[in-house]
Amino acid sequence: MIKCYKIFICLFLIVGATISVNAQVSSEILIQANRATLERKYDEAIRLYGQYIKLNPEDFRGYFNRGTTEYNAEKYQVAENDFTKTLELNPIYNEALYFRGQCFVKQKKYTLAIKDYTKVLTEQPNSIPFLKLRAEAYVANVQLELALQDLNHAVKLAKLTGDLYKRRAEVKVLMNEINSAIKDYNAVEKLIPKYKMVHYIKGNLYLELMETEFACEEFKEALDNKIVVAERAYETHCK
Repeated sequence: MIKCYKIFICLFLIVGATISVNAQVSSEILIQANRATLERKYDEAIRLYGQYIKLNPEDFRGYFNRGTTEYNAEKYQVAENDFTKTLELNPIYNEALYFRGQCFVKQKKYTLAIKDYTKVLTEQPNSIPFLKLRAEAYVANVQLELALQDLNHAVKLAKLTGDLYKRRAEVKVLMNEINSAIKDYNAVEKLIPKYKMVHYIKGNLYLELMETEFACEEFKEALDNKIVVAERAYETHCK
């Protein structure tokens, strides 16, 4: 019994030492992989993350880090697979849902992207970033009414965010809701004063409504702010 006990202790110490060595090696590999990613040496980083995953196959972070590196390297299919594995190991990791959704968008798998964004919004219905992402996916999938619903909700949550009005105006233009789009661009003009292109955009929208006088006022404002593309429109419609 004594010999067995001593053998058990020896084995335990050996296993403990092995775990310690593996942890140190894993840490060093992870540092190298992160450094390679920051230096945009994506192939090297992917290889190193692969080594880390072999040592730590149940650590979701290895798959996630490799997935983000693959995403940056525009390897969207393999990145999608790594984010799927990340979510198998950690189903509530929203960052993985974000990146997998982006992979789906890049591959034009818009319905799948919407599904991932919806998973987050089911738990966090007031998440403005995911409302914007889903709205963009809806637009790409030609589901404009649903995109507008998401942006309406986002605007209610953040009424002083000019970018939301701009995105909503773009959707309204696609839906041929011109007057409503102009109202949103008026909000953009107030909330993002540096965005002078808004005058050129509004000018073109007024032309669609056959309101040439208002269009010319906007084109003139655009020219005063050195928006070069407005010159031809002004010369064509206002002289």
